[in-house]
Amino acid sequence: MTLLVNIIGAGHLGKTIGHLLVKNKLVKIGSICNRSETSSINAIKFIGQGKYCPTINELPHADITFITTPDDLISVTCEELSKNKFIKKGSVVLHCSGSITSDALISVKERGCYVASVHPMRSFAKPELSVEQYAGTYCAIEGDKEAFPYVHSLFNSIGSITYEIDKIKKSSYHAAGVFASNYLVTLAQQALSCMKEAGVENEMAMHVITNIMRGTVSNLEKTLSPEQSLTGPIKRGDISTIMKHIESLTDVEQKHLYSTLGKATLHLTDHNTVKKDKITNALAVRDEDLLNNSIPFFKSRL
Repeated sequence: MTLLVNIIGAGHLGKTIGHLLVKNKLVKIGSICNRSETSSINAIKFIGQGKYCPTINELPHADITFITTPDDLISVTCEELSKNKFIKKGSVVLHCSGSITSDALISVKERGCYVASVHPMRSFAKPELSVEQYAGTYCAIEGDKEAFPYVHSLFNSIGSITYEIDKIKKSSYHAAGVFASNYLVTLAQQALSCMKEAGVENEMAMHVITNIMRGTVSNLEKTLSPEQSLTGPIKRGDISTIMKHIESLTDVEQKHLYSTLGKATLHLTDHNTVKKDKITNALAVRDEDLLNNSIPFFKSRL
């Protein structure tokens, strides 16, 4: 029997997942409920199935309901859904937030639904690209065990690699994603700032930066070990180079960022205590640097 699916809040992520489910003929999309009719119609066109439903209260029954709203609307949306007279006992309600647990769906659980969260660890900035690039996306799952067979089956069938996490530790899981994705962009910006200081044209600088980032990620994929993938002056113990770097950075906050990351990187090396102490000293931001903090760290210098 084909599963019937409703989607509430079909934005970038909801449209991507809906499209992939329909493309692989895994479900039938029943209704789409967005904030506006125009938004809902656009989502239906992209997904390839579904009918517009103006309110959550009017949603017909479904085997699975996706709540893919912004995080701060998940609980209130679920509470509204819990008042729906068509809600089906034993059906599955899930959301796709990386930071919020399935506890946000308690109101429908009290109506006899099974609840879960499934978080695809990737960006969904453009659904048109996301549907092409989705295969191989890792998805973390937590919630009611009764919901897991449905979640694993559907998401694995659209190319996901699913795994289960402890919902109590979900904030740590989400922080990992922020480090690996969001802060990677921040580091790219800092590298770009240094390249500009060195006189490298912006487009060329971005090509150089993204190329070296791809190489590092490739090493991590091959070795599955940060320690084995590490290269550079801290790995080599090149103290004079480290000191030149600190001296060359004109922004105090950028110096501190370089220093903080350097100290964290030092833990990945096998230098002896004496060598580590020397490197730590080289990474120190001197008091005199604090007098020259005239350039806002996060202000674009491009």
